[in-house]
Amino acid sequence: MKEKIYTIPVNEAFDTPCECPLCTLNKKVDAEILDYVLGPSYMEEDIREETNKVGFCRYHYDKMFNAQNHLGVALMVSTHLKKINKELEDILEFEVKADEGRGFLKKSHDNRPLADFTQHISSSCYACERMEGRMNSYIETIFYLWKKEPEFRQKIANSNGFCLEHFSRLISEARKRMKQYDFLEFANTIIPLQKENMSRLDKELDWFIKKFDYRFQDEPWGNSKDSLERTILKLASVYVNEE
Repeated sequence: MKEKIYTIPVNEAFDTPCECPLCTLNKKVDAEILDYVLGPSYMEEDIREETNKVGFCRYHYDKMFNAQNHLGVALMVSTHLKKINKELEDILEFEVKADEGRGFLKKSHDNRPLADFTQHISSSCYACERMEGRMNSYIETIFYLWKKEPEFRQKIANSNGFCLEHFSRLISEARKRMKQYDFLEFANTIIPLQKENMSRLDKELDWFIKKFDYRFQDEPWGNSKDSLERTILKLASVYVNEE
């Protein structure tokens, strides 16, 4: 299989023993984007303009703060806060005026810009948007390799399947992007693969639980010692028990 630059990360993810190659890619992209955001880029005017406008989600605020570049985070948060305060002043003025003259028993106005505004602030994220763009490209690459490279099809067939979120996304995106014959071929590969590996994890987790019974404490762990972490990844697309 002759690799191109954009296919290398995808092939590397499928070469890595894991419960979901797309989670492996997502974790790598997340780290790269945070390194980019907290590097010299935060001093660039166009980047600061974007972070001012969009901000970050709770997850990425926490990740950035714990990365120890407190000056870089403070500079981004400071300019974002100034923008928020300016917009909030007008919204709060509207909120007060909307209630003036409203009778005690009258229903509240349906139009509540403060609720919409705070919802937007909490759900928008510069890093998440960049991650989504990268992950879309990786999914396109997966379908490209599936179509062009028989060796890649074998990599998928030999994998441990995917987390539920990425499995569902692959099925949904394949249905939209592939011709019917190609979609059925793809689905008939990854659906049995997913069922097999969900069943495998069920057995491994059962053995993990049994190992807490004194009758089995001297039995070998087999592949079950980290089955709880891997099952959570499979179900919730999240890595647990990491420093």
